[in-house]
Parts: sequence; C-alpha cells; structure tokens
Amino acid sequence: MNHWMRRAGVPAVAAFAVVLSGCDLEVLNPGAIQDGDLNTPELMPVLVAGVSAEYNDVQDNYAFDIARLTDEAAGTGSYGSTQDFRTGFYTDQDAEGDWEQMHEAAWAADQAWTRLQEVLEGAENTSENGARLFVYRGHAFMRLGEAYCNVAFDVGPSEPRSAAFARAEGAFNQALTIATAANSTQWRLAALMGLAQAEFGKAVEGTGSWAAASGAAQTALSAITAAGEDAGYADNAIYAQGANQNIIWQETWGRAEIGVYRTLAQAMHEGPDADPRTAFTKCGEWDDLASAYPDNIPGGVTKTGNCDGDGSGAQQGADGDHAHYRQDRYDDRGSDIPRASALEMYMIMAEAAMVAGDYATFIGHINTARAHWGLGALAAPTEMGALLQWPYTQEDVTDANSGTALAILDRERYANLWMQGKRLYDMERWNHPFLTSSGWITGSTSVADRVSCFPMPRNECQLNPNLQGDPVCG
Repeated sequence: MNHWMRRAGVPAVAAFAVVLSGCDLEVLNPGAIQDGDLNTPELMPVLVAGVSAEYNDVQDNYAFDIARLTDEAAGTGSYGSTQDFRTGFYTDQDAEGDWEQMHEAAWAADQAWTRLQEVLEGAENTSENGARLFVYRGHAFMRLGEAYCNVAFDVGPSEPRSAAFARAEGAFNQALTIATAANSTQWRLAALMGLAQAEFGKAVEGTGSWAAASGAAQTALSAITAAGEDAGYADNAIYAQGANQNIIWQETWGRAEIGVYRTLAQAMHEGPDADPRTAFTKCGEWDDLASAYPDNIPGGVTKTGNCDGDGSGAQQGADGDHAHYRQDRYDDRGSDIPRASALEMYMIMAEAAMVAGDYATFIGHINTARAHWGLGALAAPTEMGALLQWPYTQEDVTDANSGTALAILDRERYANLWMQGKRLYDMERWNHPFLTSSGWITGSTSVADRVSCFPMPRNECQLNPNLQGDPVCG
C-alpha cells in the first residue's frame, strides 16, 4: 500500500517543492517520501486522480479486447492475441490482465477512501472526491460482472457474476449518498447511471427485476434532464493527449490492428441510414472487390488517400492482408470512453419494455436515442422474435427497420454502445448466432464454440487456496 501511495503522491510533492524554491534549483535528497507526509488535505485530489487513472487502465484495454472477440471490430492486425481473439479463442491466461486491472482499480479506490477518512476526519462524507472514489469502485465491479463467467474477491471462493453486480450496487449507493451531501451534480448523475447498470446486471442474472432496472434508468434520465443535459450526456473515462492515450485510437489510427471491415458497423454505416453511430473511413480499398467478400484473402489493397500518414501504411491492416476500414468513433488520441451514458439508460428501459411485451414503449425509447443522432423513427414491432443472423448484410440491416423487437434491440444496443465493452455480455445472454454459427470476421476459421465470457484467470486459480478443485478452474 505504501509503495502505491508514494507513486501517486510524488509528482505533486516534487512540483510543489520546485514552486516554493523559486530560482534556487539546488538538489537535496532527503530520501523516500514518508507515507505520513501524504496525510495532507491538499493532496487528496491528487490521490483520487490516481485512482481515476487506475480505472482508466481498465476501460480502454477491456473495450479493445471485447471488440476483437466480438463483431464490433475485425482483427486485421499482427498481435498474437488478435489472431486468437478473432477466432473466438481466449484462455485463462488471456483473462489475467483485465482481471488484475479491475481488481486493482477497486482496491485503489478502497485504499484511497481509507486515506481520505484518516486525513479529512469525517469531511470525506461530504466530499466530491469521496463520491468519485465509489463511482470508480462501482464501475470496476461492473466490468468484472459483465466480462467474467465467475468472480472471486479477497482470496475467497468463486461466486456467480451477480455478486459483482451486488458489490457495484453498494458502491454506487455510497457514491450517491456522498455526492448528494456534497451537492455534486456530476457525481450524483454518475452514481445514478451506475445504479441503473447494476440493476440491469441483476435483472439479467435473475437476482433483480426488469422493473427495478427500468425504474433506476428512468430516475437517472430524470436527473440528467433536470440538470439541463440531454441524451448525449455521459460519465466518461477520461483520456489525454500526453498521458493515458485511448488504446482503441492507437490501434486504429496510430496503426491498423483492428478495423471495421465485414462488421455490423460497416453494414450499418453503409446502409440506407448511413448510421453516424458506427462511422468509419476507408483508408484502403480492395483491388478486387469481387474476391474480397466473404472469406478469401484478396490480391492487394490500394490507398484511398483518405488516411495518408496514419499507421501501418494506412491502407491495409497490420497483418498485410486486409483493407483498413478505420473506426471514427474515437477519432483522437485523447478520446474519452463512456462508463455510463444517457443512451445506455434508454437501452435499459427499452429492453425492460421488450421483456414485458410493451412494444410501443420499447420503440419509443429506441426512437428517442435514434433522434439524438438525427436518425429516423422505426416502426413498432409486433413480436419479440429472433436475432439477426450472422453474417450481417445490407438486407439484414434494412429488414431490421421493420423487424422484430429483439433484432432491433440487438442492432440499436450495438450502435449506441459501440466499442464500450458491452457487446460480449449481450452476445452471451442472447446466445447470439455469431457465437454458435462458426462466427468469424477475418481469416477463414473459428473455434467450434467462441468464448462468451472470460474464464477464471489461471493465476487466480493457482494462488487462491479457495479455488483448489473448483470446477471454474477446469
């Protein structure tokens, strides 16, 4: 704990010392900064900012992994993990990185809260920084529940993923209490949206209700409206040009590890609506379009001139075999990624209405979200129906405009939450045909059963004595 606290605090202390020194740049080395020297109220915002950075390490890496494992992105790169993920192959060793980062983010929030209590002596309960910590903690647990087949905490036994959603709910409730006391609109809205996500997870897992999930989402939206915000409002993981850059931007603009070729995103953006939610740019185009679809490797790719100067030659994937269709959702090195958003609240309410068979209310929520993007309204479906089939074609996208409720929800959740790390959980709970019909986007093979959730990590299985002999460890 002390090492982590020093890492978070040293830059601020060092900068403070330089400011006070004026022009005297004599170097004095008193040794390591003592842990007790951090017990200063003025340093608490720096400490909390460090926890924010810990969470940010989760959000973009996790979303990048999910994109490669699902139909959100085509794995057209050279990384070994990309080669595996694009076929649906994901092992207990692959699961270690995200698991460690999620638990570390939750742990960091815990440790920082303990320090706030020591330093602020009760004032932390009315501090915006206290609310922030519990929002970060709640989202770390949400990502665990959305991703992993089973979870474990504090060297404990395996638990169903609903346990992560319950922990998230507790953290968001605490965040809401503190944010309300601190009169912080930003963190109150973040806590309310987080609570709706937790209720959604509980409803999916059967430990909550769809009515509760819809009610929580409506409460969040009402508060968002009262604050003068609209459907575009989001609680974001913040990235920056000179610091923790967005890895999805790096792997699509800085180089060409993943792209949009042959995804639902391509079909939607090239469809009759030219859907702006899945916007992309063709950096390269196939020399022989006839042979490029659906499965064989074409003879060559030519630059379009739209992306000259961008990574990996711009025109082709980093594997050298595919035209690079570059995603434009995250178009800057510092593009932020939503942890929760008003658009997601509409999707939660729409799904709750669909489950209840209220298709008029369902399509109303769908169309409110579409209107935010300037898209036309869809007609109300008459039945829940089945999902779109894989692969997606222009005809599938067009048919979904007047299709069944589940087909519409599949596409609308995809577009509104594109590359935010939500897609794998959707695919699993709907038993999406991409998972079970030899789904693949690039290359020509897929494992028999694509992964639908992350397995218990190998290091957790090896080091946690409560998991010895547990079936979740194989």
